[in-house]
Amino acid sequence: MKSGHPPVVPTLYTSSQRQNAFSGTSNVMMGSDHATIPPSPGVPVPGFEALTMGTTSKRDLPSRNRKNKGKENAQTGAGVKKQVKKRSDNTMAKLVDAGFIEKVGTSGQRPFRFMDLPGELRNEVYMHTHGRPKQALLVYRPRIASLRPRTRLDRGRTLASDLAGQVQDEEILSACNKSGRSAKSKVKTELRETNRPFWGLTQVCQQVRIEYRPIYMATQEIGMDLAEIVDYLQTFYPTATDVVSQLEPPGTRQNDAPFVGNLTIAVSDKVNDLERAVDGIEVFPLLDIWANSLKIEAGFGRYLKANYVPETDGEAKDLYRLFGRRVLKNRSCSGMNNLWRSILRSGSLASVRIHRKPASHGAAAVSTMAVVGAQPPLSAVTKPYLHIIFKQDAAEPWMTKFESAVPKMPIDWLAERGFGAMEYFEVKVGVEQDA
Repeated sequence: MKSGHPPVVPTLYTSSQRQNAFSGTSNVMMGSDHATIPPSPGVPVPGFEALTMGTTSKRDLPSRNRKNKGKENAQTGAGVKKQVKKRSDNTMAKLVDAGFIEKVGTSGQRPFRFMDLPGELRNEVYMHTHGRPKQALLVYRPRIASLRPRTRLDRGRTLASDLAGQVQDEEILSACNKSGRSAKSKVKTELRETNRPFWGLTQVCQQVRIEYRPIYMATQEIGMDLAEIVDYLQTFYPTATDVVSQLEPPGTRQNDAPFVGNLTIAVSDKVNDLERAVDGIEVFPLLDIWANSLKIEAGFGRYLKANYVPETDGEAKDLYRLFGRRVLKNRSCSGMNNLWRSILRSGSLASVRIHRKPASHGAAAVSTMAVVGAQPPLSAVTKPYLHIIFKQDAAEPWMTKFESAVPKMPIDWLAERGFGAMEYFEVKVGVEQDA
């Protein structure tokens, strides 16, 4: 996967609002602008401190060379040289250095070892990395067929998103030239930066990865296409299915699964071939890990485009019903529907599918018309729909078919679970069938 794609705009915000509004940046999705981002509905989260590593005992540390500290600010913006104050000798630092030299047996320049820092200081470094979060939009980059497993050609070839980025950089350069600014001195600070800052910390070593990855996953907003969500979860949360399946029932559960994340799922304006498939797009793995984890924030959005009005986007707003919430007029989220919450957390579902462009009924019958001159039947247009499929052992008595008739009397079953007054999708309910 590679970060890069046209930006996407989400439709919503919840308890912890996303601060990154990226309109105008070229490789982001529009954030969840419809309402608040629904966090996992599990046990209360004590705070972000819970994600940091535990404390460790302090070690004898060499003092860092502070000889040049302060000189970087010796020149003001106007070019007037400031007087550098003479610093007093640090007797304690010298004693520490002397003790270290006596122990190690050398007085030469020593490399700084990050892992020699106590856990509390490493936590401070980790916390510093999420000061300015950016959205990283992941797109699938298929590998080129080759006898070699990975080639420079495969890694370096250009994507459409790369071309869009080049156009943006050229526009910046052109604007600088027209305004008379020095391109060499100014443009470098304005070109696009990486959307995955500090990702390299997860690749340093196993210990740093264990300590930092939960913090990184919780704060780094990841954007991806709706059709790729299952592949993403299988790649970055490979044990999620097994861990969630082993959780205790909600009434007796002490802790949820330890997963954290920050996801925005892009709903494209153009329906692709995967979304046209008979089975639609499977989103149950997303709902399952979201509903049963420590803290995973997830929302739906659109790829960035001009004149987008989230208040009128019924499709994106209806998708938030899958999180048990409605998008309100002020673009915030309602509280979570308790009945739907119980369904998600009790392991009652076998599948949840999104059919954005279902095949029309009667389309196949046209090819079977054998009578010459016979008029083919009119195709019945099927509206986009969400298909909720229960496990057989959790199905209610009226759930007898793959698409069962949903009761509306004496109580509207769908409305009671948060799926009433849908703007775009129909909702179908059924039970899984034996193969």
